[in-house]
Formats: sequence, C-alpha cells, structure tokens
Amino acid sequence: MKNLHPSTYRQWGLILVFITLFSVTLSCDITSSSNDSAKMTLAALDVQATVMAQQGLQNAEATNQAMQLQFTKSALDMQGTIQAQQALLSAVPPTAQPPTQEPPPPVQTEAPPVVTEAPPPAISQGSTELSEEELKAKIKAAKILLFEDMSGTGWYRYVQEGLDLGDWSYTDVGSAQGWFKDNLLSGTKWDLIIAASESRTKIQGEFFVYLNDYIKQGTAVVIEHWALDDLSQGKVAPILAKCGVGLYKDWFVPFGTLPNLSVWFLQPDHPILHYPNEGISLRRYTNFWNFDTDKGDLLKITGGGDAVLVAGTIADRKSDHGTIASCMQGRLIIMTQSSHEYYREDITRLWENVAYQALKAHFTTVP
Repeated sequence: MKNLHPSTYRQWGLILVFITLFSVTLSCDITSSSNDSAKMTLAALDVQATVMAQQGLQNAEATNQAMQLQFTKSALDMQGTIQAQQALLSAVPPTAQPPTQEPPPPVQTEAPPVVTEAPPPAISQGSTELSEEELKAKIKAAKILLFEDMSGTGWYRYVQEGLDLGDWSYTDVGSAQGWFKDNLLSGTKWDLIIAASESRTKIQGEFFVYLNDYIKQGTAVVIEHWALDDLSQGKVAPILAKCGVGLYKDWFVPFGTLPNLSVWFLQPDHPILHYPNEGISLRRYTNFWNFDTDKGDLLKITGGGDAVLVAGTIADRKSDHGTIASCMQGRLIIMTQSSHEYYREDITRLWENVAYQALKAHFTTVP
C-alpha cells in the first residue's frame, strides 16, 4: 500500500469531522422539527375537541329547549282539554242527590209481593151497592177529624202530610185536647177519626170512651199510641178486647244501647201496605226519640176479634211483637210505634194508605 502524505491524513480527518458535525446538526434539526410538528398536532386536536365540546353543549341546549317547548305545548293542550270538560260539565244540570242515607238495616231481607188493588165493579154496603166511582167519591168527601199532638212540638206533622197527599178536607184540632173533646161530643157523624198521640204527652182516660162509642157506630178509627202499656188496664181495654189484641210487652231499649227499630210487614199483601202507595218500608229508621228508652209497645193476638198483626219487630212472628194491628173488618187500626222514628217519605205515604183503607172499610161494611 502506498504511504500517504501526512497532510493528506489531516485533510481526510477534517472531512470526517465536518461530515459528523453535519449529521449531528441535521439530526437535531429533524428532531426539533418533529417536536414542533407534534406540538402543532396536539394544539390542533385541542382546538378540535374544544369546538366539538361547544357544539355538543349547543346541541344539548337546543335539545333541552325543544323538550321544554314540547312539554309546554302538552301542558297547554291538557289545560285546554280540562277547561273544555269543565265547560261541558257546567252546561249539564246537576242531578238530585238522595237523602242522607242511614245505617243499613239488619241482615234479614224482605221482598213483599207486588199487589195491585182492583176493587170489584160493585161493592155491597148493607142493602146498597156502590160502584167504584161512588166509593171513591164517598172517600173523597169523607168527614175526617184529626188530633195530632206533634203540632205542639214544631216538628213536621206526618199524619197531616199523609192526609194532604190524599187531598182530603178535614177538621184539624192539632194538639188541643179541649178542641178534640168538643168535636167528639159535637154530634157530628164522623167517617174517620184519627187520634195520633206520638209526642210524649198522651191522650188517655175519657177519650177512649168517646172513641169506643164511635167505633160501635161504625166510624173508622185510627189510634197511634206509644204508651198503651200504661193504659191497657184502663179505659182503652174495651177497645183492645173488641179488636182482639192485647199488650205483649213494652218496647224498651236500655239506655246507651244502639236500638234496632226495624219494623217488618207480617201480612205482605195487606191493602194498607199497597194502596194508594206502593214501595213503603219501615225498616229504615231515624231514632228520632233517641233520648227516650221507651220506643212504644208490642201487641199480641188474644182472640175474641178479627185482628191481624200487619207489622211487627220480628219477621216470622205473626201473633206477637206486633206494632200495627187491623181489626173490625179494617175499620179500626192501632199503631204502637212512633211515626217520627221512620223515614218521612215512607211514613207519610203509609198514613195516606191507612186513612184510605180505613175509610173504604167504613163505607163498605157499615149499612
């Protein structure tokens, strides 16, 4: 190998040093450029992420506003529907509400058969025959005397209301016993006398003598009395004996005990329960005399008359526990419960039936 000159070695060394320095410089420039590019890329990504986030917030806000608008629209639609329904309801007249109904009656059930009254074309009255029209005319024009001691209490007068339902004219002495006595002794030929002593004052003594005299003459008589037990051995006794009933026991409710005042119809087909009015019930009660433990009297059949117990406190007892008795071919009716213990619409219609049937019996059985 040919030996080179020392200066040549120095020249090649400088060239190598220059090449090395150039490579290092170029490498640093590349590295620096790569770092700047990465930084720019990261900055661009941050900007892009920020823009996307802002767009997401704007989209969410728009969605929220759209939902609020939809909810508001639904609420307005619902409000309009409610207002329309209220306007429609306000245009419909209110329906009548039923009366305050009382506690339900006992478990026993009563389903009286439907009975319609169809009087025969001609009805015998002694030697006289009455057509249906003539009978109704006599009943309409009957002379009626009414004593009702509830007139002195300020409460409704159920017997008077019953007579008014029948559109009768009548002589009303209210609770005035003196006027009642004067009319009984006036010599008037009464067709029907009603002695209703429901108030805790009571007629007694001589009044039953006067009533018995009218009964003997064929006058129809209706007696409502809650305390016959106090009088049964007195001057009312002949009336009870002629009817064929007697006192079974006092209708007493111990103080502090919730009373059961239901009255059952023992003769479901009896005319006083069906004409002129149907659908009467005495199983609904008000306990009007709630401060009084004496609720009336209970009757029994004694024989000696034609009495039947039309109603009583036990559904299957037809010879005792009675509260309504009919006798003397229907001309005498005795009631021992208190009218105001029962619903007004029931008891007033019952009183109209009682008056009508008592008058019918009077005009069809007495010569």
